[in-house]
Amino acid sequence: MSTSANRPREARTPEPHHERSDLLYAVVWLVFLLFPATALVQSTASTGLKTLGLTGLVLFAVLYTVSWVRQILVPQVGPLLNAVLWSAVLVLALLLVVPASPWAPSSTAPFFVALFVFRLPLRQGVPASVVVALLALVPALTLLPRDQLVWPLFAVLPAWLIILASRVAMERSEAHERLTRELAVSRQREEVGRDVHDILGHSLTVITVKAQLAQRLVETDPQRAVAELDDVLALSREALTDVRSTVDRMRELDLGVELVQARAALRAAGITPHLPSSVPALDPTTRSAFAGILREAVTNVVRHSGASRCRVTLTGTSLRVADDGARARGLVPTGDAASSCSGNAEAEAREPELREGNGIRGMRERARAAGCEVTVTRNPRGGTTVEVFRA
Repeated sequence: MSTSANRPREARTPEPHHERSDLLYAVVWLVFLLFPATALVQSTASTGLKTLGLTGLVLFAVLYTVSWVRQILVPQVGPLLNAVLWSAVLVLALLLVVPASPWAPSSTAPFFVALFVFRLPLRQGVPASVVVALLALVPALTLLPRDQLVWPLFAVLPAWLIILASRVAMERSEAHERLTRELAVSRQREEVGRDVHDILGHSLTVITVKAQLAQRLVETDPQRAVAELDDVLALSREALTDVRSTVDRMRELDLGVELVQARAALRAAGITPHLPSSVPALDPTTRSAFAGILREAVTNVVRHSGASRCRVTLTGTSLRVADDGARARGLVPTGDAASSCSGNAEAEAREPELREGNGIRGMRERARAAGCEVTVTRNPRGGTTVEVFRA
């Protein structure tokens, strides 16, 4: 015995989301009902038939407006059949106009074209609109004299072309907006990924260096080892906070803070820092870009250079980070084997090529966004120099 619970649920077509602007856009076109209304008033029909016809036009206008508020009459069928059902309802209203002015309803064809074109995908709306235009024109083309065809053609064809052009333009606009949103999301993801990469690369490098130092000091100098471990704990907490803030797009890198952290990171790695004691006046965009590039460059010095000294030069228009790395063969960005050179004498005699990885690309992107340029060079005798200057 079957029950309602055992019956498969019928697919239902949801009512599209409506904006107030959609309704206004639909209502404003009702002004074109003045053409059939004028034809109706100027007809030779009796006053009663004219009144009936005007009533039909008012009813058509009301139903047409309602059809944009509630597009789905029968949820069990698709949008195409619902458009056909609404067309049938509107035709019933126009039947009241026919006794007084048989040709007046043909001028309402653009309303039916809009009903199909704007509610259906173009692959369905365009063929449906062609059918509507033909149905509106065939009676006039077959029954009216040639000298009277101009008005039916003028009432249908130009409006049909305008509506189709509007629908195509709307489709292109929506596609452009969709691509713009997708591009913005993609750029935002790249920025967040780059920031997280920079933060974690720097913080984890310093944490690793300090942990190794504490491991060596745990027996010879326990108090200093404890101090280094305290720094590791503080850095890990700060890194976690930075990552959360970056993901939420709430944090801007501060150049002064980065100079302090760079000094601590270099000293922990046994590299003598030569850093400026103050930050010159910079606009916020350049200041943030310099801070990010300084963090990435110092991280690379600590991790890959084997340097004994690192010098940072900062002016109102440029940033320079240079090291004297004994085993440097080029800048290796955090997380990338971005550059490598042969260890033979011939390779050391010529300047090696730098291959870009995430680190260098991140620097260039930051600089480009701030209107700056980045150059990365290696001294053949050892050491790497990163320079940032306004373009």
